[in-house]
Amino acid sequence: MSKRILIAYFSHGGENLIDDQIVDLKGNGNTKVTAKALQEKLSARGINANLFEIEPLIPYPTSYQQTLARSKEEYENGSAPIIADGPNGFEAYDVIFLGYPNWWGTIPAPILSFLRDHNTEGKTIVPFVTHGGQIFLYSLETIEKEAPKAKFAKGFAVAAPYINAAPYVIEEWLKENEEVIQ
Repeated sequence: MSKRILIAYFSHGGENLIDDQIVDLKGNGNTKVTAKALQEKLSARGINANLFEIEPLIPYPTSYQQTLARSKEEYENGSAPIIADGPNGFEAYDVIFLGYPNWWGTIPAPILSFLRDHNTEGKTIVPFVTHGGQIFLYSLETIEKEAPKAKFAKGFAVAAPYINAAPYVIEEWLKENEEVIQ
Protein backbone atom coordinates (compact mmCIF):
# COMPACT_ATOMS: atom_id res chain seq x y z
CA MET A 1 0.00 0.00 0.00
CA SER A 2 1.46 3.37 -0.97
CA LYS A 3 1.74 6.24 1.46
CA ARG A 4 -0.85 9.00 1.39
CA ILE A 5 0.89 12.33 0.92
CA LEU A 6 -0.26 15.86 1.72
CA ILE A 7 1.58 19.01 0.72
CA ALA A 8 0.41 21.62 3.23
CA TYR A 9 1.89 25.07 2.84
CA PHE A 10 1.55 28.71 3.77
CA SER A 11 2.66 31.29 1.23
CA HIS A 12 2.54 35.07 1.09
CA GLY A 13 1.74 36.16 -2.44
CA GLY A 14 1.95 39.90 -2.01
CA GLU A 15 5.06 42.02 -1.76
CA ASN A 16 8.17 40.10 -0.71
CA LEU A 17 11.79 41.10 -0.15
CA ILE A 18 14.00 39.44 -2.76
CA ASP A 19 17.65 40.44 -3.14
CA ASP A 20 17.03 43.52 -0.99
CA GLN A 21 14.23 44.72 -3.27
CA ILE A 22 10.49 44.66 -2.62
CA VAL A 23 8.84 42.64 -5.38
CA ASP A 24 5.10 42.06 -5.82
CA LEU A 25 4.58 38.33 -6.41
CA LYS A 26 0.96 38.93 -7.49
CA GLY A 27 -0.54 35.98 -5.64
CA ASN A 28 2.15 33.45 -6.52
CA GLY A 29 4.20 33.39 -3.36
CA ASN A 30 7.50 31.53 -3.39
CA THR A 31 6.26 28.74 -1.15
CA LYS A 32 3.17 28.22 -3.33
CA VAL A 33 5.39 27.95 -6.43
CA THR A 34 7.59 25.42 -4.61
CA ALA A 35 4.60 23.39 -3.36
CA LYS A 36 3.19 23.13 -6.88
CA ALA A 37 6.61 22.10 -8.24
CA LEU A 38 6.79 19.40 -5.54
CA GLN A 39 3.36 18.09 -6.50
CA GLU A 40 4.41 17.98 -10.18
CA LYS A 41 7.65 16.13 -9.37
CA LEU A 42 5.78 13.56 -7.30
CA SER A 43 3.13 13.16 -9.99
CA ALA A 44 5.86 12.52 -12.59
CA ARG A 45 6.90 9.58 -10.39
CA GLY A 46 3.32 8.28 -10.33
CA ILE A 47 2.77 9.47 -6.76
CA ASN A 48 -0.44 11.30 -5.89
CA ALA A 49 -0.04 14.15 -3.43
CA ASN A 50 -2.81 16.53 -2.42
CA LEU A 51 -2.11 20.25 -2.13
CA PHE A 52 -3.53 22.24 0.76
CA GLU A 53 -2.92 25.95 1.22
CA ILE A 54 -2.96 27.06 4.86
CA GLU A 55 -4.85 30.34 4.95
CA PRO A 56 -5.45 32.61 7.93
CA LEU A 57 -9.06 33.79 8.20
CA ILE A 58 -7.73 37.34 8.28
CA PRO A 59 -5.36 37.44 5.30
CA TYR A 60 -2.01 39.14 5.51
CA PRO A 61 -1.82 42.50 3.78
CA THR A 62 -0.32 42.71 0.30
CA SER A 63 2.12 45.37 1.54
CA TYR A 64 5.50 44.00 2.60
CA GLN A 65 5.84 46.56 5.42
CA GLN A 66 2.35 45.85 6.82
CA THR A 67 2.92 42.08 6.64
CA LEU A 68 6.29 42.54 8.34
CA ALA A 69 4.65 44.48 11.19
CA ARG A 70 1.86 41.91 11.67
CA SER A 71 4.19 38.92 11.51
CA LYS A 72 6.58 40.54 14.00
CA GLU A 73 3.73 41.13 16.45
CA GLU A 74 2.58 37.50 16.07
CA TYR A 75 6.14 36.27 16.57
CA GLU A 76 6.74 38.38 19.66
CA ASN A 77 3.38 37.39 21.19
CA GLY A 78 3.59 33.74 20.18
CA SER A 79 0.12 34.11 18.72
CA ALA A 80 -1.37 31.71 16.23
CA PRO A 81 -4.13 33.15 14.01
CA ILE A 82 -7.30 31.25 13.26
CA ILE A 83 -6.89 29.45 9.96
CA ALA A 84 -9.43 28.09 7.49
CA ASP A 85 -10.55 24.50 7.99
CA GLY A 86 -7.87 21.90 7.42
CA PRO A 87 -7.76 19.34 4.65
CA ASN A 88 -10.47 16.69 4.61
CA GLY A 89 -9.29 13.33 5.90
CA PHE A 90 -6.13 14.66 7.53
CA GLU A 91 -5.92 11.58 9.75
CA ALA A 92 -5.44 9.33 6.70
CA TYR A 93 -2.23 11.03 5.51
CA ASP A 94 1.09 9.33 6.26
CA VAL A 95 3.51 11.99 5.01
CA ILE A 96 3.03 15.73 5.39
CA PHE A 97 5.27 18.01 3.36
CA LEU A 98 5.05 21.24 5.35
CA GLY A 99 6.04 24.35 3.41
CA TYR A 100 6.55 27.89 4.64
CA PRO A 101 8.61 31.05 4.24
CA ASN A 102 11.19 31.74 6.93
CA TRP A 103 9.80 34.63 8.96
CA TRP A 104 11.78 35.92 11.93
CA GLY A 105 14.02 32.86 11.78
CA THR A 106 11.17 30.42 12.32
CA ILE A 107 7.78 29.32 11.02
CA PRO A 108 5.06 31.88 10.28
CA ALA A 109 2.13 31.96 12.69
CA PRO A 110 -0.31 30.17 10.31
CA ILE A 111 2.01 27.13 10.33
CA LEU A 112 1.94 27.23 14.12
CA SER A 113 -1.88 27.22 13.96
CA PHE A 114 -1.88 24.31 11.52
CA LEU A 115 0.34 22.21 13.78
CA ARG A 116 -1.75 23.01 16.85
CA ASP A 117 -5.00 22.22 15.02
CA HIS A 118 -3.97 18.79 13.69
CA ASN A 119 -2.89 15.56 15.36
CA THR A 120 0.46 14.71 13.79
CA GLU A 121 1.18 11.67 15.94
CA GLY A 122 2.86 8.97 13.86
CA LYS A 123 2.94 11.10 10.70
CA THR A 124 6.18 11.88 8.89
CA ILE A 125 6.72 15.61 8.50
CA VAL A 126 9.03 16.82 5.74
CA PRO A 127 9.64 20.56 6.14
CA PHE A 128 10.46 22.74 3.16
CA VAL A 129 11.27 26.41 3.41
CA THR A 130 11.61 29.34 1.07
CA HIS A 131 13.99 31.95 2.35
CA GLY A 132 16.05 35.02 1.67
CA GLY A 133 19.26 33.53 3.02
CA GLN A 134 18.41 32.21 6.48
CA ILE A 135 17.35 28.69 5.44
CA PHE A 136 15.68 26.84 8.38
CA LEU A 137 17.22 28.65 11.38
CA TYR A 138 14.93 27.86 14.37
CA SER A 139 11.95 26.60 12.39
CA LEU A 140 12.81 22.91 12.71
CA GLU A 141 13.00 23.14 16.49
CA THR A 142 9.65 24.93 16.58
CA ILE A 143 7.99 22.29 14.40
CA GLU A 144 9.41 19.47 16.54
CA LYS A 145 8.16 21.21 19.68
CA GLU A 146 4.64 21.61 18.23
CA ALA A 147 4.53 18.06 16.80
CA PRO A 148 6.43 16.00 19.38
CA LYS A 149 4.88 12.65 18.38
CA ALA A 150 5.55 13.04 14.66
CA LYS A 151 8.46 11.54 12.77
CA PHE A 152 10.69 13.88 10.83
CA ALA A 153 12.50 13.50 7.55
CA LYS A 154 15.19 15.74 6.15
CA GLY A 155 13.61 18.63 4.31
CA PHE A 156 14.80 21.03 1.66
CA ALA A 157 15.20 24.77 1.18
CA VAL A 158 14.81 27.06 -1.81
CA ALA A 159 16.25 30.58 -1.80
CA ALA A 160 13.74 33.21 -2.95
CA PRO A 161 16.04 34.74 -5.61
CA TYR A 162 16.34 31.28 -7.19
CA ILE A 163 12.72 30.14 -6.95
CA ASN A 164 12.84 29.00 -10.57
CA ALA A 165 15.39 26.38 -9.44
CA ALA A 166 12.82 24.78 -7.10
CA PRO A 167 12.19 21.81 -9.45
CA TYR A 168 15.92 21.00 -9.46
CA VAL A 169 16.21 21.26 -5.66
CA ILE A 170 13.16 19.00 -5.30
CA GLU A 171 14.50 16.47 -7.81
CA GLU A 172 17.78 16.20 -5.90
CA TRP A 173 15.90 15.80 -2.62
CA LEU A 174 13.73 13.04 -4.13
CA LYS A 175 16.78 11.17 -5.43
CA GLU A 176 18.34 11.16 -1.96
CA ASN A 177 15.15 10.55 0.05
CA GLU A 178 13.03 8.20 -2.05
CA GLU A 179 12.23 6.02 1.00
CA VAL A 180 10.22 8.83 2.59
CA ILE A 181 7.61 8.76 -0.16
CA GLN A 182 7.54 5.02 -0.95
